[in-house]
Amino acid sequence: MDCLIPTVMASEYEEYYISAWARPEFTNGYTSVAIVSKQIRPGSFVQVQRIEGELFESKGQAEQHGLELCKEWIDKQTIAKKEMQKRAAIG
Repeated sequence: MDCLIPTVMASEYEEYYISAWARPEFTNGYTSVAIVSKQIRPGSFVQVQRIEGELFESKGQAEQHGLELCKEWIDKQTIAKKEMQKRAAIG
């Protein structure tokens, strides 16, 4: 049986720090929960996005899905930023 204390998976992706965990649900599953943070100065971070995902049967699946949700969100932000820069350069 999985422990009820969440294990936080964390890593660095692009210029952000991402973390995810599996929140136990009463429906015998786990919901993926993810946080995207950015370092604003050494030792100081600010949360820029919180994402709740789908329900999974396994804790590991939910944790991995949370990290993937973070990466998708960051990728979308990066694409939008590049498009805005391109429009600004055009005129």
